[in-house]
Amino acid sequence: MKLLLALLVVFMAVLLEGTKPTQGLECYDCNIRTCKKKLSAPCESAEDTCIKISRKIVGYDGSPDRENEFDPTMNVLVWERRCTTAADCKKRQSDTRLGKITSCCNKNLCNA
Repeated sequence: MKLLLALLVVFMAVLLEGTKPTQGLECYDCNIRTCKKKLSAPCESAEDTCIKISRKIVGYDGSPDRENEFDPTMNVLVWERRCTTAADCKKRQSDTRLGKITSCCNKNLCNA
């Protein structure tokens, strides 16, 4: 009986060893060519923030863009979504050249 219990303990230890630890932050991840699709990626351990960089579409008439999985009537062109650090995101928020809008958040998939 003790042998069976010992084998069970060893078996459980081996099984648990292969389990994933708690996952960290996950953000949408894209560049200007792919930002209409909902693609996501896990962040590296040092990355604690999701970033979205966009620009308002001048003269937007409300016509739906059926390819946009986030919002077909979105009035901004998204240039980038990805993981970053809070410090990097804050630094990028001060760069408003070309009408850039940078938003930062720290919850899973918050950079939609």
